[in-house]
Amino acid sequence: MQRAVVLSAIVLGGMAVTGVMAQGLPGIEEAEQVSENVWRIPGAGGNSVVFVRSEDVVLVDTKLPNSGESILAEIRKITDKPVTYVINTHSHPDHVGSNAFFAENDGVQVVAQANTAARMREGGGPFPPNRVDMEFTNYRAIGEGADKVEVHYFGAGHTDGDAFIFFPEDKVMMAGDIYAWHMSPLIDPASGGSMLALPTTVTAAYYNVPDAETVLAGHGSAHTREEFLSWITFNRGLVQVAEQTAQMGGTPEDALARLEGVPSFAIFMGDEPLPGLEYGGTPRGRAYINLMVAFEELRGEEAQLRMGIDPSEIPPRQ
Repeated sequence: MQRAVVLSAIVLGGMAVTGVMAQGLPGIEEAEQVSENVWRIPGAGGNSVVFVRSEDVVLVDTKLPNSGESILAEIRKITDKPVTYVINTHSHPDHVGSNAFFAENDGVQVVAQANTAARMREGGGPFPPNRVDMEFTNYRAIGEGADKVEVHYFGAGHTDGDAFIFFPEDKVMMAGDIYAWHMSPLIDPASGGSMLALPTTVTAAYYNVPDAETVLAGHGSAHTREEFLSWITFNRGLVQVAEQTAQMGGTPEDALARLEGVPSFAIFMGDEPLPGLEYGGTPRGRAYINLMVAFEELRGEEAQLRMGIDPSEIPPRQ
């Protein structure tokens, strides 16, 4: 099954899962407090986010398989309240891999966007199906008052089921892998991802969740609302440049040169891997990859999953 191959590649890059991660990738790190009630747990796959409510804990994403005990150990450093909700941003195994550890407890509800829920229930390859108890199409609120959690869906990007989870009391939003490492993201076409759709999706998230002052990436650190907007602007520019260049008969290499000519985009066009970057290469390499994906979509071709690219294959700066 193509999806199983894609999921395996996204998690492993061809390596085998052990307790946390195969060679070269970090294990679970100490929880970092983001706001009064929100913590980020890095490592062993995507970020897990902990929201401590008055009586319980809402957990967003559960990393790679066999990470549950380590996630819970970090939660127990914060609070002894029970985990009652697990919300998944999307279906990739480095975000849902340890769902079963929490879902086997009585009273735990697993929440996901409808497209994501379908993939989770299906599973694939070495990854078993995951239970989903509560799915939503575009919006759902969980709890009320200071305990309220909002789950939103605005369209395709990294996949076709990317959820944005907003904690209104703390003004913090978890964006998942549609926004990772503050560079142009990985696009998974086999899971409905689309580079052409991404700018519209993330722009909708920006304007429809106006109180989000802090945005958490699926991998990497927390960012300000202003940083999130600058990243949106870059990705919108990337797609616009791809469209204009394609209309003139140009190539992704031509489009890359044009992107490099925009001074405000320089932060997203670096040649060094970002701190904590587990896969995907440099920001400039990722931008070039997504220009190729955009051109494939514009031509009506089947877009390809590209986890990374050999530096020798990236055109030199002009």
